[in-house]
Amino acid sequence: MEIVDPEDSRDFRELKSTPGVEILPEDPSFCSARCYPVLIDGRLKGAIVFPRVKDYPENKMELIAFRNIKEVLSVKGGDVLEVETL
Repeated sequence: MEIVDPEDSRDFRELKSTPGVEILPEDPSFCSARCYPVLIDGRLKGAIVFPRVKDYPENKMELIAFRNIKEVLSVKGGDVLEVETL
């Protein structure tokens, strides 16, 4: 998901500066990450995942959930979603 709104970008940078939940892979060839619990579009619990990868785009947000986000929320690439941290 791409963050394009300037205010959202500021909030996103602030969130990334907080500790979050660290994910450390057992296999050193995989990257570590931090995650934060969220509510997606007011209906689906999930998480934002920030992979710790060099040159990872500053305005890119990875969302995961226990169910398929696109199917549950009837969205497609390019649609706008509201993401609220919990």
